[in-house]
Amino acid sequence: MAHQGHRPDLEAIVALIPSGARVLDLGCGDGELLAQLIAQKQVWARGVELSEANVRACIARGLSVRQGNIEEGLADYPDDAFDYVILSQTLAYLDQPMPVVREMLRVGRRAVISFENAGYWRVRWRTLIGRGVGGDLCSGEPRTRAITLGQFVAFARCLGAQIEAVRLLGDHPATRLWSNWLSHTAIYVLRRAEGMR
Repeated sequence: MAHQGHRPDLEAIVALIPSGARVLDLGCGDGELLAQLIAQKQVWARGVELSEANVRACIARGLSVRQGNIEEGLADYPDDAFDYVILSQTLAYLDQPMPVVREMLRVGRRAVISFENAGYWRVRWRTLIGRGVGGDLCSGEPRTRAITLGQFVAFARCLGAQIEAVRLLGDHPATRLWSNWLSHTAIYVLRRAEGMR
């Protein structure tokens, strides 16, 4: 589900994960992030991926990944089985994101979610000139939901989750000041609020 090519969020996610953590990567693609986490942070890592070709690529890298649809739930995993559950560049492709993130917060102590910011000025400009958001209809890419920073904060509030950390990636020194305009990618760390299940 995740985008191919350069992924600026991966390095930032690796920096957020402590050494030796138990990590589950949902929609893990070809396992690039899992491989980096194992090499750099010596994590105990597992992955779930829908694409059979990507699962084979992960297994070829020596990663523990199973094929599955994350929108069907994570019933195979008990509560608090992981320290971190990661959903990198996959949220926009989910039909029902709320149940998936609820499950992330059930099986993990923290959820790390990255997405492309639809409020980024280049995305706004593409839309303004009629080029739309996401891939064109001929690309064969799955449909995608446009997500802004404000929408994600409202989503976290609706879930009853607490935002523990935010990393905003942009190409301009004033990214933090004008975050919704200048951040091309956002990474949020969520944790369960008291009493949330």
